[in-house]
Amino acid sequence: MAGPEEVPKALRRTFDKLASGGEEVLFFVPALLERYCSQQTLAMARLGNAVPHSASHLVITDKNLHFIRTGIVWDRVQTIPLEKITGLEYVDEFHTNTIKLLVGELSERIVFLDDLDGIRFYKRLKQNETAIDIGIKPQ
Repeated sequence: MAGPEEVPKALRRTFDKLASGGEEVLFFVPALLERYCSQQTLAMARLGNAVPHSASHLVITDKNLHFIRTGIVWDRVQTIPLEKITGLEYVDEFHTNTIKLLVGELSERIVFLDDLDGIRFYKRLKQNETAIDIGIKPQ
């Protein structure tokens, strides 16, 4: 994980809550969930530009994957237990900086602001013992 000085201020309160719940943050990157974004926001993200939702992060802990959208008053956190993740698929081989996360028959498209973050995310999930069965299925 990045050092404490690199943790965005808005994420610190959520990281503290995760730690008090017994979860250790292993990895985090800025990312967007496609279903929450307009086409304009997605286009800006694919070009690597700062987007209004840049306060969104994908966080891997020792137990779960969290998507955190930070807010002024409270944070919105969506959680997926790592053992529920059944696969990852590249979408257009990263030309769109997008990975499809599979949870059983459901899927979620994750747009990374930097394609290298997507690669690091994939590698990090592969390293986690509870997510060992995740494989790449190019479309």
